[in-house]
Amino acid sequence: MNQVLRVNQPTVFVIRPEPPSQLAANEQVAIAAGTVYPLHSYAYADIDGGFNGHVKVALRDRTISGFNTWFVPGRHIQIEADGVLVYPHEDQETIPILWINVGTLLKRRPLDSTLLDPSETVAVSRGRTFSLHSYAFADSQGNFNNHIKFAIRNTEDFVNGLSTWFVFTPHAFVTLDDEVVYPRPDPNAFILRVIANTLFKRRPVDSSQLASNERVAAPPGTTIVLAAYAFADAQGSFNGHIRFTIRYVKDDINNLNTWYVFQGHARVERAGVVVYPPPAPPAPPPPPQYVGRPFRLPGNTSTFYTDQPIIPGGNFTWGEATRDATRIPETVTIVNNIIGLARALQPVRDRLNRPFQVNSWYRPPAVNAAVGGASQSQHLFGRAVDVQVQGLSGRQVANAVMLTWPGGVGIYSNIPNIIHLDTGPRRVWGF
Repeated sequence: MNQVLRVNQPTVFVIRPEPPSQLAANEQVAIAAGTVYPLHSYAYADIDGGFNGHVKVALRDRTISGFNTWFVPGRHIQIEADGVLVYPHEDQETIPILWINVGTLLKRRPLDSTLLDPSETVAVSRGRTFSLHSYAFADSQGNFNNHIKFAIRNTEDFVNGLSTWFVFTPHAFVTLDDEVVYPRPDPNAFILRVIANTLFKRRPVDSSQLASNERVAAPPGTTIVLAAYAFADAQGSFNGHIRFTIRYVKDDINNLNTWYVFQGHARVERAGVVVYPPPAPPAPPPPPQYVGRPFRLPGNTSTFYTDQPIIPGGNFTWGEATRDATRIPETVTIVNNIIGLARALQPVRDRLNRPFQVNSWYRPPAVNAAVGGASQSQHLFGRAVDVQVQGLSGRQVANAVMLTWPGGVGIYSNIPNIIHLDTGPRRVWGF
């Protein structure tokens, strides 16, 4: 196989994956855009995680300053094998984001802050985000004392000039395409589901008594993962309202995480079961009805709902495929592709007999570009899905489906819980 490294913009090759400012002059060399090198091999991570946003390359039949192995910023290059782009992979450019969910400290080592020198910590506020090159929650020696190890993607975002830091796991989370991928979402978390047109309110009073900045419209089908909820306190009930606190800072409303909603317009669920208001006594089973957000699909005259299965009796819903009806397919072909992918996924779901969390399915062109997806991503056509399976790593799922899956199977060392499956041409990567 003929592998080549192609430099897309002016860059610096370095002996160690650190910012050039921290290296001696003889440990770095400037490389011009357009330069092409034959490669013996390359890697963008090892057993301990990523290389601080770099790719490790071994040149074939040549050296630079006497060395054939160098590190180069991954965003400055691409790698081709026999003329086919192999790095970045399909959807590898979808960027993981670290969110700070509680005011906390970034640390140089995964220890209690009382054991660290002040120079090894940096305070960060709730809501701070970092685009990541990679993250890890364990290495060959075990976990990081309940910390996330992360490498910041962009040099300009480095903290104190450094890319790699640790953060206490309960104080942060990682998203991919705006879905939480680590820590894995709690399947028993409380979910607020809006079932009628309503308002979220800052105070539990009639909306006519609130200023415009104290209320926000919430349509049916809106769902929010909760940190907590209450229908009363020591002073009594909340005037027929539910008070709720949002779990993830990314879902905050107007930068606030605590709101009220009229309890007749919403309900709280846990593991798919309504826990508040208390369920009414059982009644004869009605015909199938859906309470999710209604929408229309090209080529169909009927109304679809976000909690409606894509195939009858299946586990995958139109809400998962369309990101809660915010990504409506543009053509009948895309609709049919989504149905075809759901039919391929269902036997896998049945065989593994574990919950699947869909992180990304159909992406319109503008969304795909915004999240850094590949220009010809199968997500654009409704033929690709990124999922995580409860209790299994992406590699374990890939091993289970490799022999039977009809299309593409991909895993990524810097996103260990995710597996990419598509119904495009049969191919694999990341192994």
